[in-house]
Amino acid sequence: MSNPLEQRAWMPQPSVSGREHYTYGPSTVPVGSFSGDPDPYRPAGSAATWVINPLDGVLLRPHLDPSRLYGCCRRDGLGGPNLLCARCGSEVGVEISDCWTGYDIRLLSTAVSQSPHD
Repeated sequence: MSNPLEQRAWMPQPSVSGREHYTYGPSTVPVGSFSGDPDPYRPAGSAATWVINPLDGVLLRPHLDPSRLYGCCRRDGLGGPNLLCARCGSEVGVEISDCWTGYDIRLLSTAVSQSPHD
């Protein structure tokens, strides 16, 4: 579901405010890395989530339920998991990309497995 990534310590960016509509906020993690958020993102469920930069998300597609895709300009992630695995159709994460939010993909811990890469 992602490009090869390097784990980093959780160090979230400051809150976003005052952006123009239809612009992306900063991502919590740089491209090429992932970080585990120790606090659950409530719409994603009770489990902690793995946070990746949206540019690293591959083989993901929007949820088929339109109620999961709400937001002002893009997706606010408040409707629960809004990303599906493009291969099997399972709920795998939450895209957060609205004008008042950061710009992250939070993969559900139940959907993530780590595999070595070259």
